[in-house]
Amino acid sequence: MLEFIQEKITRLFDKLSGRGVLSESDIDAVLKEIRIVMLEADVHYRVAKELIDNVRQKARGEGLSKSIDPSRYLLGILKTELIQIMGPAASVRVDATGDVVMLVGLQGTGKTTTAVKLARHLKEKRGLKPYLVSLDFARPAAQEQLAVLAKANGFSVDEEIAGRGFEGLKDLRLSSARRGCDFIIVDTAGRIHGDETLMGELRQVKEMLRPSTIILVIDSMMGHDVLKMSESFMAGVGYDGAVFTKFEGDSRGGAILSFRKTMNRPVFFVGTGEAITALEPFDPERLIARVIGSGDMAGFVEKVSEAVTGADLEQVNQRGKGRLTFQDFIKQLRMIKRLGPLESLVGMLPGASRLKGIAGSEEVGNDLKKFEAIINSMTSRERDNPDVLNGRRKQRIAKGSGTRVEDVNRLMKRFYETQRMMDIIKKTGIKGLQHYRH
Repeated sequence: MLEFIQEKITRLFDKLSGRGVLSESDIDAVLKEIRIVMLEADVHYRVAKELIDNVRQKARGEGLSKSIDPSRYLLGILKTELIQIMGPAASVRVDATGDVVMLVGLQGTGKTTTAVKLARHLKEKRGLKPYLVSLDFARPAAQEQLAVLAKANGFSVDEEIAGRGFEGLKDLRLSSARRGCDFIIVDTAGRIHGDETLMGELRQVKEMLRPSTIILVIDSMMGHDVLKMSESFMAGVGYDGAVFTKFEGDSRGGAILSFRKTMNRPVFFVGTGEAITALEPFDPERLIARVIGSGDMAGFVEKVSEAVTGADLEQVNQRGKGRLTFQDFIKQLRMIKRLGPLESLVGMLPGASRLKGIAGSEEVGNDLKKFEAIINSMTSRERDNPDVLNGRRKQRIAKGSGTRVEDVNRLMKRFYETQRMMDIIKKTGIKGLQHYRH
């Protein structure tokens, strides 16, 4: 999601890199470009203006003129101001047995999947047993979706609330306690627009349950509309913070900046995919480090360490001593598939905006069986030395595996992309991963 801002900022400061002096006209030109980038990224114009004004004021001090590398100094000011906008990291409040976390938001923002992701996170990180409830009485499919997802992940879910309606809320804490659960996550109804009927229902739920935390679930793709929607829910029911979903999508990133500055509420988490594990605590400093292109190596290490085993690390180390073969490639594909969306992973690396064309884990999963069939149709020499594959060999392999030459070419492309990814992990992640594990 951050690639748009990151690439623009990186290119802009690359042009300034190495200059011994920046004049006022240079600074004004750079800040104008940054303002344009922010506006193109759907940052609200008031937020963009205040950001640029603050950076300009601080850039006029003596620090810039005395800096050995003025462009890096200016970038540091920008980073500080962006972190100031984002504010400190915050966590969801779940302090006592029977506490209720209430999710609100428009229809289609991902409240239901977020409820299950949040349940998994709080169980794993805090050892708390969740009890999930859907109060979307108008949409039986929403209740069924929550029940299926909850059961698939071993969580308790209230499947009788639909028959009891809002009156059933009186017994919700008792039902949770009977299941031996520590806290309750409530998935509420949503509509296309935040109308008064919806707000009235949400106020009723709030009054009856008195939740410890109310979370607004926001689609990261909303752009400028995020402020109108956020203000509507604040006036209608109120909330303590937000979760931004679809953070791995094609949005340009401005919604989260605009929300944080305008609404003065923290962002608790960002959703980075469909998988149950694809929910990350929001860390402003790490996010801004990625925006300005300096990377998030701590996040990279944490993310990879969740999916990569000690045996995987040993394989990568061993491959560092020789050339990658197709047999190794299949093993690496399986490891990459466990990592989740590679776009978000690679985005944590310094200079990530320059890394293009790396396949996502979903694409890897779809191709895995086909690639195995192709590799099984190769000779031992071809598996050990991919560079020998010419047009004639590819045709023979495609025929033998029941695939097309285009599929063999795609395998080759993925092979060399994986080789690049393994090089990245070896150079930036292996020592950190091994340290992290100990």
